[in-house]
Amino acid sequence: MKHRVIVGYAASVFVAASFVLCSSAPLAAAAEDSIPYSSDPTMSAVQHEVYDVVNRYQDALNGKDTNTIVGLFADDSVAEWNNKRTYATREQRVAGYDALFRIANFSTQFSYDAISVYGDTAVVRTHHHVGAAVIENGKKVTDYNREVFVLRKIDGAWKIVLYTFNTDPKQGEG
Repeated sequence: MKHRVIVGYAASVFVAASFVLCSSAPLAAAAEDSIPYSSDPTMSAVQHEVYDVVNRYQDALNGKDTNTIVGLFADDSVAEWNNKRTYATREQRVAGYDALFRIANFSTQFSYDAISVYGDTAVVRTHHHVGAAVIENGKKVTDYNREVFVLRKIDGAWKIVLYTFNTDPKQGEG
């Protein structure tokens, strides 16, 4: 039941975030592939906290560190990947990342499309740059991923409550 509540909540936040993106705090002017922090210092500070969690996820992905990745997730979170079952428990996430790391080596650098914060909920959208690749079963494979992270502040710490990704037919665009 908690799974349905979290997924429903995350879906409604995602829809609201999409609707509100045009009216959220203005983003500071930035060059391509830079982090889209708000020009408002208070909002920027919170965005930096959220960014830190996603950046730790990226570093752990590149380091094949399942324990760190799973520790970034809330207890009742979900991870949804292309062509995989939903990982709704800690054990499923551990098994999923362990299996992934047996076949793949990452050198991912997320390009940030948005870091939107709505109280104790944040939505982060990323994509992989042109030329990004993953080594899968010993072969270099072009990486077309774009991700959505929904985070929630729980007991003072930002935790991932929903992580999902899909592939974009054109690499390097969010």
